[in-house]
Amino acid sequence: MMRNEFFQQLCEALQGLPQSEINRITEYYEEIFNEAIDEGKSEEEVCESLDTPQDIAGRVRAEIAFVRAEQEPSAKSMSTVLVVLLGIFALPVGLPIAIAVLAIVFSLIVTVLSLAVAFGATVIGLGAGGIVGIAYGIALLFSGSVVFGLGLIGASFVILALGVLGGLATYYAFRALFRLVIKCCRSIYNWGVNRKTRRKTQ
Repeated sequence: MMRNEFFQQLCEALQGLPQSEINRITEYYEEIFNEAIDEGKSEEEVCESLDTPQDIAGRVRAEIAFVRAEQEPSAKSMSTVLVVLLGIFALPVGLPIAIAVLAIVFSLIVTVLSLAVAFGATVIGLGAGGIVGIAYGIALLFSGSVVFGLGLIGASFVILALGVLGGLATYYAFRALFRLVIKCCRSIYNWGVNRKTRRKTQ
């Protein structure tokens, strides 16, 4: 492969990414080519020493997916990360290893989602209980049970506050936990890529 063919394939593989990102990547590899050629290497030798344009573009897209998922945790960003991890099957890391890795990732995601549902249900229950208690306390006030009404309203406000605080704590805690899962996924993906690179150089 010659230099022009390498960059043509690289630009094609990077299509869909922001132009600024494409320019940054192509400029980086331009520098690699220029330095290697100044050292006396041929264009073919430089191309052989580099990963294929498709592999380079795949790693770039994976890194972008991981960064976006860490910055904006959501079901959509997580699904994108899972698609990236499915690419491990395309790497020569061994099918049993790939299946085991994806099973671990899937179990982590299921655990996080299960905890989120459990804590979310608790928070909603506290909030709903607080609102119902306040409404019933107000009804007691109008029915003449002032002491019981005020007591119930006060207790219900405490429960509602606990629900709100619990909701905020749960939100931030699970954002942090979600980011931790994403970092684990990134480490797994990088491990697969590095394993492929080692096999290539052997």
